[in-house]
Amino acid sequence: MRSVFLIFLVVFLCNGCYGVDMPPKVEYGVLDLRGWDADKNPIVSLEGDWEFFDGLSSSGLLQTEPAYLKVPGAWNRFRTSAGTEHGGEGTGTYRLKILLDRPRGDFALRINDVSTAFRLYESGTLLRENGKVASEKDKMIPSYKHPIVLLPEAKSELKLEIEISNFYHITGGLRKSIQFGPAISIFEAKETESSLGWLVFGATFLMGLYHLILYVMRRIDRSALWFGWFCVDVSVRTFFTGSVWIYEVLPDEYWIYIHKADILTFVISVPLFSLFLNSVFPKEFHVYALRGILGISAFFSGIVCVLPASKYMWWIQFFQGFVGLFMMYLLFVMVLTLVRKREGSLLFLAGGSVLFLATLNDILNQALWIKTGYLANWGLLAFLFSQTTMLSIRFSNAFVRLEELQKSLETKVAERTQELKSAKRIAEEANALKDTFISLVSHDLRAPLANIIGVLQLIRSDYDSLDDSSILEWIERLERTSTQSLEMISTLLDLNRLRSGSFRMDNTVFHLHFEVEDVLSRFWSQAKFKNVSILNRIPKEATIEMDRSLLAAIFTNLVSNSIKFCREGDTVEIDFDRKSDNAEFSVKDSGVGIPEEMIPHLFSTDVKSTRYGTKNEVGTGLGLPLVYSIIQAYHGKISVRSDLQKGTTFTFSIPQKKEITV
Repeated sequence: MRSVFLIFLVVFLCNGCYGVDMPPKVEYGVLDLRGWDADKNPIVSLEGDWEFFDGLSSSGLLQTEPAYLKVPGAWNRFRTSAGTEHGGEGTGTYRLKILLDRPRGDFALRINDVSTAFRLYESGTLLRENGKVASEKDKMIPSYKHPIVLLPEAKSELKLEIEISNFYHITGGLRKSIQFGPAISIFEAKETESSLGWLVFGATFLMGLYHLILYVMRRIDRSALWFGWFCVDVSVRTFFTGSVWIYEVLPDEYWIYIHKADILTFVISVPLFSLFLNSVFPKEFHVYALRGILGISAFFSGIVCVLPASKYMWWIQFFQGFVGLFMMYLLFVMVLTLVRKREGSLLFLAGGSVLFLATLNDILNQALWIKTGYLANWGLLAFLFSQTTMLSIRFSNAFVRLEELQKSLETKVAERTQELKSAKRIAEEANALKDTFISLVSHDLRAPLANIIGVLQLIRSDYDSLDDSSILEWIERLERTSTQSLEMISTLLDLNRLRSGSFRMDNTVFHLHFEVEDVLSRFWSQAKFKNVSILNRIPKEATIEMDRSLLAAIFTNLVSNSIKFCREGDTVEIDFDRKSDNAEFSVKDSGVGIPEEMIPHLFSTDVKSTRYGTKNEVGTGLGLPLVYSIIQAYHGKISVRSDLQKGTTFTFSIPQKKEITV
């Protein structure tokens, strides 16, 4: 916070400073730069008394004797030859002569705010037209571009002439300084200003997005919502100020709509900030003040939308005065919160004070009462940092209180009955299951989906150079990856439903042999490809009572896993044994076996235990956890025994009530 304030202070105090030796000012339409050191002070502001003529020089109707008008400034109070004030709307011509030590051809001009269209000449040669200059409103086109104009000819005396027409703003003329200097210095200065503008935009937009996401995740506190939208509005406004990026990139024909959007971002910022302040300090920011601010802002927004620029800019002067009153009320609220020792009040006061000074500077600067740069963005940036810190502290304190409350609740639950303990355990398991499920989805599905997107992008970019066989090969790869992802999703859903207890078991009595044969038929091509023999040793008369789909899921995953780690000519055997109260099964293969260190983690979703098969087959790593969950759902048991290069045997049992006959 302190560093941001110091940056703001330096920018405020040093704005417009070029060095210790200040260059001369324009006097009576002449700027004498003989003896000027362009290396030490490369950029000169063409400020001072320019020659000014009422009307356009190209019309041939200029008065014979020039008057002198201060630049930067407006021509509104200029006295015409008829003795009347010029007013904001109309036309005028500025002239300036620049004297140099020697001819140089590397100079350039940077034109800033001109209301609202101009033509720039040098020694009678047209160098640039911004918008379209005309003596009548319906023939002119306004523009707010800040162009850099190169002065190509090497001369020791430059004669500048600027024709201006304005019928779209309440003030006309050269409202801001024109910079003169070596072209490379002018371009570097504009690039620096543009970079700072993008810095402000990025910082404010990201802060806004961050707080909007916070509100979506926790909708109880609306301060994050209004602060987020306020930051977004401030970030958008940076496109209209400073380097005026939006005016630069869009055609001048859209100036009317761009300027309305420009002013609206300023007007809308006040109610957004008021809503934020009211949500943070509802007892200090009076509800009637909020309603008044919302009503006045809505009124001025309507004026901007309905009236032409020259009209609503006259009304905006009153809104600027209203903003001044609002800032005074803001300071009152901040002091009140500090007196009442509200949480974050000191940070709010510090940031609000910087914002107040920056806003006051811009209002006075816009009204041409002072000649400084626009500092609202920097003031807002300092304020946004302070408010982000304040909101972070508020959220952190809320989380600390939540953690303390949670600990207190856990202590109370521990002292309650066994029923409450059981309920707490179920809730914790459900929460852990949710975290596990989210973790699996985020980690295990990201890679195949990224692979699919990558392949699609490759096909699209190289489509013309790919033949049919290459495209078919890529499509087959997409199919394999998609199938694997679909299998993973299905397994994850089944696993989640089983562990949460939401899976409805449809237990029926059926014959085992034929049900298992149906499962094995799905692996016929896979087994044939690896020349693996599968032997079903379950007696044809054997029966069991359980859910058919869950039994199929068990054998699907166990048999698939066995084939995956079998070599050419290996065997998979399925056995069954009926006990008095259990149905016992074994799935045995003569494959490569499982490393001893992996066996303890086979049925866990917390540790990935998948590996490539003997033919580089891939798996999801979720099949065995699903098998384990199904068997656990029936209160059964499962075990595994494996010897490297000799084979693996999975043995599991499903409890049965009694001997079943069909």
